[in-house]
Amino acid sequence: MTDVPPYEAIRNLLGTYCLLIDSGDFTALAQLFADAVLTDDRGRIAAKGAEAATALWTGMIKRYDVGTPRTRHTTSNPVIEVDGDTAECRSSFVVLQQIEARLEPVAAGRYRDTFARADGSWRFTSRQFFLDQLGDVSHHMVES
Repeated sequence: MTDVPPYEAIRNLLGTYCLLIDSGDFTALAQLFADAVLTDDRGRIAAKGAEAATALWTGMIKRYDVGTPRTRHTTSNPVIEVDGDTAECRSSFVVLQQIEARLEPVAAGRYRDTFARADGSWRFTSRQFFLDQLGDVSHHMVES
């Protein structure tokens, strides 16, 4: 197998995140963050490592009888800066959700991610979430 250029490998990680969260497979999703920390916009730790990330998403996001949150996450406009075996990426996201016949945006914001390469593979080392717009998340988020 040929080496994937760093920019493409990082874009693939961003896309894999979207595919896994939309499939409702929070355990596989959390494996992307096994060596990472998730923080909010103020830098407060929301989860560190795979087990905590699984618990975070399982406790926060509703899944329906089909096993998914009925969402479509999109990540766009990645600005990736690679420095040897580390990288930073700033990107935007939108979350769409379909409940019955309605498809509507429920959240939009930004990610600030860091990555490291080990044994030829890139992995997340951190993700900071910035929630800029919030729609009706009553069908998306578990009430606390």
